[in-house]
Amino acid sequence: PLVGPIVDDLDMTYSQMGLVLGAWQLVYIVTAYPLGVLIDKLGVRRSLGIGVLVVWLSLVLRGVAGDFPTLFLAVALFGVGGPIISVGAPKVVSLWFQGNERGLAAGIYTTGPVTGVAIALATAASVVMPLTGTWRGISLVYGAVVLVIVLLWWTFARDVQTPSGDAGQADSEPVSLMQMLRILLRIRNVQIIAILAVATFLLNHGLNNWLPTLLQERDMTLSQAGFWTAASTLAGAFGLLVIPAMARHGYRAMTMIVLLLLASGTTVGLATLTDASLICSLMLSSIVRVPMMPVLTLILMETPGVGALRMGAAGGVFFAAAEIGGFAGPFLLGILRDATDSLALGVLLLAALSAILVLTLPLIQERRRQVSE
Repeated sequence: PLVGPIVDDLDMTYSQMGLVLGAWQLVYIVTAYPLGVLIDKLGVRRSLGIGVLVVWLSLVLRGVAGDFPTLFLAVALFGVGGPIISVGAPKVVSLWFQGNERGLAAGIYTTGPVTGVAIALATAASVVMPLTGTWRGISLVYGAVVLVIVLLWWTFARDVQTPSGDAGQADSEPVSLMQMLRILLRIRNVQIIAILAVATFLLNHGLNNWLPTLLQERDMTLSQAGFWTAASTLAGAFGLLVIPAMARHGYRAMTMIVLLLLASGTTVGLATLTDASLICSLMLSSIVRVPMMPVLTLILMETPGVGALRMGAAGGVFFAAAEIGGFAGPFLLGILRDATDSLALGVLLLAALSAILVLTLPLIQERRRQVSE
């Protein structure tokens, strides 16, 4: 909802705004893997604490940006703090939970960022801007919240040892960054999941970043677009709690097939429907799209040769690949909107991509027995 005010205030084009929306993903591509390896070495308590501090600094610098380059750099800094959190969180799940209980655990932790996004979308234009008189007030209002989270994390977070029998323990000798990367990329599941990560993040980041603008193109007002975007985000949180928990060990690739087919159909609806049918498509789209990331990370952490021991490094590979799509999605839709004066073409391309991805899922190998880790 703040895209319009920011573009007007800083005299930016929509293509430049697309670059800003994807700036941290661009940095993330380079930093995710080495930071993931660092998480394996430092432990989750120290590494995630550092990550949240960097996120706070990025937020503060956005509030003082004066033009496109300074806003781009402020958002790009998030690409250093962001991967520590998104790689570290599945590492926490792999350490503290086992087998099928990981599904619910992954669903619960991923509701955190979705809830945060929903709150921001619902309050940015309707509360923060009227309260502070400017979009720059986000650095003050939301920055205070992030500082509280930093204190809570350092107070309550704890490390735990790698579970016995972990899938990555068999060959756990210390290796270099490049050696570990070669080991992981020789695993077929890692290769396929990396491809899926690129495409699913292109879909999710492309739609999520431009969704308020897309809804305005479907004849909604700015406040209506903000409200329904927030509502769809909360619907995605519901999907996170239900779908990863339902995706049982050994059948998670099949779950991904169903999610991608539904995502393709509902994405077409976002570009073609109006009124009540548009809202229904929007709600279902969020429910099926948002859980894709935790389902893929669950497959990854249970792949032989990865496990909890190497989940930091493997998560780094996953998110480094994913953020190629995370950067490309918003940027691609921004370029196509400038070229066609509409987001419809870009959204339809995302729908086609979702359908094509289904062909890769049968290549994933899963063990269909209850693991005891």
